[in-house]
Amino acid sequence: MKYRIETEQYTESHTVDGVTAPVARTRRVAVPVLPRDWDALATRAVVGLVLALTLVSITWSTVSIAHLLDGTWTAYLAASVFDLAWCAALGMAYLVRFRPDRRKVVDRVGWALLAVTVTAIGLEGFQSGGIAMACIGASVSIAAKALWWTFGHATRPELTADDAQWVAAQISAASAQLAVASVRRQVARSQDRVTAELLAIEASRRPPIGAVLADDTVTPAAVAPPSASPVSAVASVPPAVALGTAPAVASVDVSEVSAPSTDEVAGRTGGELVEQATAPHPAKRPAKQATARPNRGVPVPRAARTTRPAPRTDAELLAALDALGDDAAGLSVRGAAAHLEIGETRAKRLLSEHAARRQARLSLVPDGDREVSA
Repeated sequence: MKYRIETEQYTESHTVDGVTAPVARTRRVAVPVLPRDWDALATRAVVGLVLALTLVSITWSTVSIAHLLDGTWTAYLAASVFDLAWCAALGMAYLVRFRPDRRKVVDRVGWALLAVTVTAIGLEGFQSGGIAMACIGASVSIAAKALWWTFGHATRPELTADDAQWVAAQISAASAQLAVASVRRQVARSQDRVTAELLAIEASRRPPIGAVLADDTVTPAAVAPPSASPVSAVASVPPAVALGTAPAVASVDVSEVSAPSTDEVAGRTGGELVEQATAPHPAKRPAKQATARPNRGVPVPRAARTTRPAPRTDAELLAALDALGDDAAGLSVRGAAAHLEIGETRAKRLLSEHAARRQARLSLVPDGDREVSA
């Protein structure tokens, strides 16, 4: 056995003055050299030689068949199809080397392609140089391509009957898993398409946002009017009257104030309220946008149309609290907000202001009732 001398580094302890520290040292060792793999070298040499001969054969057959097809550039492309197809069959034969049943089919296709190529080369050689030219020209392709089948037969692994069945079972199990994965992907894709179709059908049947479908059997009179709120009865009372500075209170027609409009609708969904809150003011909309109807042609009955009342001022809300009398002092912030239909922050401020006004009003004494001491 042959050896090769190599230099390697190793670590060793070194002590100086009682202190030990690791140091690096080098040494030369003999490493055995593996014998040359002549089998691998022979395989590489054979593969290289067969590749070179195959390249010569492909060039010869392509030129011969192209001359038989008038020698144009398209003829060269057509002539190369035979050899390229044979190369593809050779690659497929390598892929199915462990499956003899499929290897037979691939080999038959390769031999059929070789027969067509040899026939074309022989015909071209017979037309240009006679029988001798035809036989010699055809044998070039046969010799080069027959080497590949010989090389494959020499290097093909041999399997016993039991080993072949074991390999077939393993390939079958892997193929089954691959098939299951492919089928599940197809099922998932089909389910996604079904879900998308159902959602599209539902969306096409849903009316647009903000549109109310009119029922021909329901008349506007059948729509129940909203209950009258006591706040609306005093909403039109002047601030001066509410503060007690006016000598007399003007008469107010409560029936006219509390009468609900036929244009108001009782209930609205959350989506419609959000859309109404986020919509721009009609005065700020462009001319075209202000005249556009969001219902896209769907008829909306007059009873279903809504009108947003104008926000009330602090004076009107204080007048509403004054109309409650002593009951206003017992209202909580949440109760006042619900009664006045405003936010709790504003209701808290108005309750404080209302309480301060009531205390100031009660502390006032008319001048005629004062008692002046002597």
